[in-house]
Amino acid sequence: MKVLVVDREELSARILAKKLENWGYTPYTARNTYEAERILERESIRLVITELDLPDKTGTDLVNFVRAMGRPRYIYVMILTGITETTQLLDTLEAGADDLLRKPLNVFEIRLRIKGAKRMLNLEDELREGAGTDGTTGLVNLNSFSQFFRVIIAENRRMKTQGALMFVHVENYWAVREDHGYKASEHMMRALSAMFDEIVRTADLVTRLDDSAFGLCLQNTDWPTCRIVGEKIETRANSTALVYEGADLRPRIRIETANFPDGDMSHEDILNRAPRFPFHGGDAITPSGDPIATPAPVTESAAIPEPAPISSNETSDVNLDLLRRAGIDVESYGGLSEFEQGQVLKLAKQLAGAEDTAPGS
Repeated sequence: MKVLVVDREELSARILAKKLENWGYTPYTARNTYEAERILERESIRLVITELDLPDKTGTDLVNFVRAMGRPRYIYVMILTGITETTQLLDTLEAGADDLLRKPLNVFEIRLRIKGAKRMLNLEDELREGAGTDGTTGLVNLNSFSQFFRVIIAENRRMKTQGALMFVHVENYWAVREDHGYKASEHMMRALSAMFDEIVRTADLVTRLDDSAFGLCLQNTDWPTCRIVGEKIETRANSTALVYEGADLRPRIRIETANFPDGDMSHEDILNRAPRFPFHGGDAITPSGDPIATPAPVTESAAIPEPAPISSNETSDVNLDLLRRAGIDVESYGGLSEFEQGQVLKLAKQLAGAEDTAPGS
């Protein structure tokens, strides 16, 4: 658990930080509210231990800042003070402080108080996990997804079908958080989650795996379909221009895929230990480990003839609509063989989310 100690006396802050480190916590220190606010914007602090009397503002001002942040996970605030004036202490508690510690500090007492705070925060985490969703994006969280995935694996084994997991890592999440704060990084993740909702099929499931990664469970999906979804995600993410409070937030993503079921591996092993295959658009790697062949560049001396246009007799209006909804070029489709057209229509139906089998597929 990350703990922020705010004390105008640097030596006092270091001594308490060392105690916290020995007790198994990750301490951060600040000497005023300005430094404390910058740390709170960057880090997932769960406990703040602050003096009431600070050089620039007061501990009460810092409490107000914490409560105004709107973090999905609660931040517990302890006040260190030698002040005995009742009105000021009541104002701090009304602002949202959770506990008061009197100076000089008793090491045994502060350790017990911190343990009590941690128990409360752990309970809140358990309740949040039970709720099943991520507070920022509204997507299912890892705990709920893991339970759902266990059922999917069992069903796929019974039906002898194959699915694909797509892991989308937001490579610049922590850099954005460091440079522009927590709210900016979460704004970027909300925008990406909305993008996934527009790309995946209704039957697919999107989850937030951790702070900087999403997971897509593509059911009954073979590699070609997975590749199309990956290309759409890359294209949309690369063209996404986000601005938050004047900051340019362009997400940089990295995609990996894994197949399921994978032998006798459990759902947890598939999520954590199964081989993953990098995806880089045309340089994607297939689940067999072989690179996907990419066409050689076309030169002026070797131009490719354009395929003949498709007539209404060759492709029904329903199929044309499926192709367009799935983002597949209709003219390119006309140059495929009959077998290839049938396979593309099958993929188009999955991508477009059609309920009925398209005629002629």
